[in-house]
Formats: sequence, C-alpha cells, structure tokens
Amino acid sequence: MIYRYTWYSAALLVALLGLASCHSISESDTQEDTTTVATDTSQILNSPNDFYAIPGEKVGNVRPESTEVGLIEHLGAENVRRDTIYIGEGEYRIGTTLFKGTSDEAQILWKDTTNWAYPELVRIIPAVRPQDSQWLVEGGVRIGASLKETEQLNGKPFELYGFGWDYGGTVSDWKGGKLTYSKGGKTYLGAIFVYEYKEAEQDTLAEKVMGDGRFMSSNPVMQQLNPHIYSLEIRFR
Repeated sequence: MIYRYTWYSAALLVALLGLASCHSISESDTQEDTTTVATDTSQILNSPNDFYAIPGEKVGNVRPESTEVGLIEHLGAENVRRDTIYIGEGEYRIGTTLFKGTSDEAQILWKDTTNWAYPELVRIIPAVRPQDSQWLVEGGVRIGASLKETEQLNGKPFELYGFGWDYGGTVSDWKGGKLTYSKGGKTYLGAIFVYEYKEAEQDTLAEKVMGDGRFMSSNPVMQQLNPHIYSLEIRFR
C-alpha cells in the first residue's frame, strides 16, 4: 500500500509539539473531564507490557513520575533505549524509545534530561506493520482508526488541518467531543491523519482539502477521503 504522508514521519513530532504549546481550545473544549466510550480493555490491561493509554495520566507503564531507569527495570533494557529523536527542521532531542523497531514503538521526551525523568510527552508511531499495534487509547482510539470511526468515538465532528504541509492532517480541535482531554487550555491527546493512495481519484479529492486551512471531519471531501490515524501523542497533566 502507498500512503500519502502529509509530511515526513521524522517531522511529526515538531508539529504536535508546536500545536500543544500554542493551541488555544475553543469554548466548547473548556471542560476538564469528559465522558469516554466504554471499551473492553481487559486483554490489553492484562498484557505484561500494558499498552493502554489515558491522556493526561498514563501511556502503558509511562506515568507522570516515570523515569528511564524505572522503565528499564520494568520492561527490560532490550525494550527501553536512549535514543536521538528528530523533531523537525533539522533539530534533534535526546529521549527514550520503547519497543524500538516494532509495531508498538513509542518515543518519550523528558522534562528532566539530567535524570531522564518526568515525561513531557509520548508519541506512538509504529515502526512496522501499524495494523498490528497493540496500543489503545481510552475512548477506543487506535493507530489506523479511520476518520469516520474516530468521529463516532468522539461523538461529534472534529476539526483537523488540511494536508500537504507541516501540520497536515493534525487534529486541531476535538470540538468538546468525548476525545477532548484538556485542562487549562492544554490538550492531552493529539492525532495525525494520513490518507491511503488507491488511485488517482484519491489525490484529486485530497487537493480539495490541502493547505493550512482547517476542515471539519464532516466535510464531504474528508468523509469520502476517510484518512486514518498514523500517529498519536499523549501528554501529561
């Protein structure tokens, strides 16, 4: 399969970092707690590695107070690696990669880079076979979820940026839906959508939702294109 990535995967993080730091949520997003979709998480929660994420609270075994040393003790050194993470525009940061090179790969950036403690964010971005990713976000969001599926989970349409630029396909506003995880203007759940190239018609459709404008997921072209989630980002309170 060929995917039309709206920007290079190495630059995904810088866009999400920028949005999280400067995004001002609308009045409908000011709720601090949201009701989420009931999800059967027993299988994932029983996993020895725990692939369940709650925005603002946890990403598997990664919690607000986590340290790299603690993760190594729990997951094993083979699953926790100090890593150089490209964040875009020629810049790199040192962080930690979990399950590197697998369908469950996740990258951590730390607030404290002296003791490698207190995660700033975790980005979930499978290195291979995204369809095999075990990660599940509270509310039912997964890697590979389509725009239509995500809209149903949110309980209402949401807003995302047009394709073809640095922030392309990034959710800009959950519009107060069930996937709105925010407090004090800070958003804890981010997602980036890409569309699958099947035929020239897909590119013709995408041309209508390109650029730095914002489009509702209910937009007829977005509905027809029906992109899917390529990357997720979770921040902590």
